[in-house]
Amino acid sequence: MKELIANLLAMDLSHARNLVFLDTSFFISCMEHHERMEMLLKIPFIAMTSFNAEELLHIERNLSHSTRKNMRDFLKEGKIVIVNIGTHPGDWKAEREFVELADPALLAHVHDPSDAVLIAAAIRTHSNVFTKDKRHLFTVELEEFVKQYDIKVYKELFDISV
Repeated sequence: MKELIANLLAMDLSHARNLVFLDTSFFISCMEHHERMEMLLKIPFIAMTSFNAEELLHIERNLSHSTRKNMRDFLKEGKIVIVNIGTHPGDWKAEREFVELADPALLAHVHDPSDAVLIAAAIRTHSNVFTKDKRHLFTVELEEFVKQYDIKVYKELFDISV
């Protein structure tokens, strides 16, 4: 899996714009259902932060065989872009700094810096987000907060028009 991710198109945060970021849990959910995987392939400009890609590599071995197979097939398509953000899971200080660079008030709305990293990347790149995280990311409070950046947070593939 590491090799497949390494072979994907990668770009620096400063060059990334108007993407659709996938949260780790959302990506896994799509890979668990082949029909969702097919829908995901139709969305232009899908991306994952390097932070989320690292999370994915860390938990990948705990996923079912069919989910891992779907993931490999999807990654082989090369449809997803990895946006290098320079922050790594587990480095709480760097996570907090990254989030505060995007907007110092963000941590008041998403209290866990690890979860806020994805929204911070979306703010800095003017990108939308797909997530399954109903506790921290897909909340009315956060939706209201990111409106000032013209960003949307989606929880289902059919919520976005292709």
